[in-house]
Amino acid sequence: MALSWRKKKTEKMKLSVNILCWNNYNILHDTLHNLAEELKNIEHEIIIVDNGSTDGCQDLATIKNGKNLGISIAKNQGIEASRGEFILLLDGDILYMPGSITCMFDWLEKYPKEYAIGFYPNRFANERGLEEEMCIRLYEPKIHTAACLFYGMFRRTMFDRDIKCSVDGPFALPGYGWEDRDFFMQMQAKGIKQWVAHINSATGKYYHAINSSIKQMGHDVYISSSRERAKFFKDKWISSLTPT
Repeated sequence: MALSWRKKKTEKMKLSVNILCWNNYNILHDTLHNLAEELKNIEHEIIIVDNGSTDGCQDLATIKNGKNLGISIAKNQGIEASRGEFILLLDGDILYMPGSITCMFDWLEKYPKEYAIGFYPNRFANERGLEEEMCIRLYEPKIHTAACLFYGMFRRTMFDRDIKCSVDGPFALPGYGWEDRDFFMQMQAKGIKQWVAHINSATGKYYHAINSSIKQMGHDVYISSSRERAKFFKDKWISSLTPT
């Protein structure tokens, strides 16, 4: 697979990799190892935003939050610090798959009018070793109805259009949930489509330590927070969600 975006001395920063962590050290360590080979000839930066970890993630972080500020604030911190023409957003409990940057970039290069491509949130392996070894192709990209904030690549120019994570209501606790829906609604309002694809085939998977945030927050706290955020989201977008 040809890389048309190899590093050039006169070229601006091509790629920013944003990783949001909360006590995901083992996965973060392996992700950084996997990234190293694919990024070695690409002008890039890696921005690790840590949300109050105590397991060692904080020692690797670019941006260190002393406590968990939730998804929206932390992801915006990384986006605002990014200098790349393209921004890869990756959750800390997802193991980055070699080849996926190349595949997503090549797709965006092929379709210069599109802004966002990512992977299905329900195509993950719960156990290590069950995922694909490498992303060779994006299988059957389709338009999606939620943003791929967990594992997706975006053109920087999209964020320049005042799109950001913004489920930042007056919540009692930093929450997780509904950020992807809110982000998608902002994209939709700007006429931007979110594309999503499988890895290699319809059954291709990547490793995701799913529910790591739920386990750390506690199930009851997570559910309570999610319901609060759902109401905030629906109140915010009620006019757009109501059929005419």
